[in-house]
Amino acid sequence: MNAYDHDQNPDDLDILLRRGLTPHRVTLEDFVAYEWEAGSNVLGARNSAKRDSVALRWLAAAVQHGQDQKSVLDVGCAYGIHLFMLNATLGKPRHVDMLGVDLFPDAIRWANAFATTIPGFANCRFRIADLSSGLPFEADSFDAVNFCDVLEHMVEPEAALKEIARVTKPGGALVVSTPLRDSIFKRIAARGNRAVRGRLYRSYYAGKGAALDEAGRPIMETAVGHDHVSEMTLPELKALCEETGWTIEDIELMPIMSGSRWFDRHAVLLAALVLLEGLHEKLRRPGWAHSVMLRLRKI
Repeated sequence: MNAYDHDQNPDDLDILLRRGLTPHRVTLEDFVAYEWEAGSNVLGARNSAKRDSVALRWLAAAVQHGQDQKSVLDVGCAYGIHLFMLNATLGKPRHVDMLGVDLFPDAIRWANAFATTIPGFANCRFRIADLSSGLPFEADSFDAVNFCDVLEHMVEPEAALKEIARVTKPGGALVVSTPLRDSIFKRIAARGNRAVRGRLYRSYYAGKGAALDEAGRPIMETAVGHDHVSEMTLPELKALCEETGWTIEDIELMPIMSGSRWFDRHAVLLAALVLLEGLHEKLRRPGWAHSVMLRLRKI
């Protein structure tokens, strides 16, 4: 059995149709009909839509030319959404193998159920693997790797990028998205939170479904793995990429806010932030961005 083999399960359709499998309530609707059922989150939707569109565009560009066999790896794939969207974007090509790895067994089971049940996704495979322990693939295996919103969860980000470089083919592409540790708006928010004795963060993170610990930091519950333990500044991130065998081809600055339902309850503030986001898209100031996306090439 190779890395792309997996067993079919007669209960796959039941898995896809069942709701309440996880706190995220992932179902066959695939984040379409029910993604925002907990309440509107305009800024969160904008941020997610931009991340997904940029990642898909960069990944597609890395494998869409030619008919020779190509391979894509998604590290931290969760429910396989990015690979499913990429496969559909490319027209469900049989010559592109797509493999996702994650630590969360329920997510991997759901992704495999989708791939084996829905026509056109048989080229998508998913398995449990731990990046921090080493990926179970030979060197120079993949033409493109997706690494969205995972780097900040790695205790040893340098080792993680080196391991991904090991399994990427020379000249292969890596797409990274990760929050930045510091921005002007994060500093403003921190000062405002101190001024009102923590009430600002409590309201903001309640709108993201997160509580705060005794020190006033958000408690980010993860099914597996770590919280945000390795956020960096943009200069630190660029230096790390270059030190681990990557060259930077493109940088996409993300919105100034990742989103919270709290903003949707304050219409004037929300409108001001949407206007500010438009200005940010034109000025492209790195110090404004909440997070960043990098398109890297293996040296």
